[in-house]
Amino acid sequence: MGQNIQRGGHAFVAHEGLAAPFLFDNVSTDVIAPALTNLTDGLDAPRGGLGSARGATAFANIRYNADGSPRRDFVFNQEAYRTASIMIVGRNYATGSSRVTGVTRPLAAWGVRVYIGESFGPIFLTNAVQYGVLTVELPRETLNEIVEWVESHHGVRMKVDLERQLIEMPGRDPIPFETDPRVRNKLLNGLHDLEEIEPHLPAAQAVRERDQQERPWIYQPGDGRR
Repeated sequence: MGQNIQRGGHAFVAHEGLAAPFLFDNVSTDVIAPALTNLTDGLDAPRGGLGSARGATAFANIRYNADGSPRRDFVFNQEAYRTASIMIVGRNYATGSSRVTGVTRPLAAWGVRVYIGESFGPIFLTNAVQYGVLTVELPRETLNEIVEWVESHHGVRMKVDLERQLIEMPGRDPIPFETDPRVRNKLLNGLHDLEEIEPHLPAAQAVRERDQQERPWIYQPGDGRR
């Protein structure tokens, strides 16, 4: 895959790929992107990705045995999901610290571009947008239905379409979802933060100028005394 993972300006319109079920609640960023250890130092990503520690250490503490061999019970180590780029997760996924590696390490290791879950840690949501990764929130009942479909359709790709806000899985009706309009606009157009802000600068400047006229004392330099 060899992605160049840099922050900001990544577009997302639609993504088609295999999905991996990881329907656990309260998965913290410490689990997703643990600190480097003797076990994980120097490991190469087993497939795709950057072939660096960024990808190799994604979920390392539950992905590898103590001797560095892959654990059979970890979803991405299973044959049916080795090439998955969509994760079906539970409630409060990526809670905890603000580490951006909660997004970038799975992106480096497997190219995970979509997370479909019940809810997410708020900082994870912000970080995901910065790297062109889409998060979709759905009720648990719907997630269970998606997991059931995934587990009975190994090798069948689903499509997550942000433009139409639909999840499409062959053989069943599309599942609609809603995305915050600001996030949707930013992803569809691949906007950096400054590019997103720029159209609003004239209005902000007009407000400042009006306020400066109405309250000039606010903008006068003081003598440093209170």
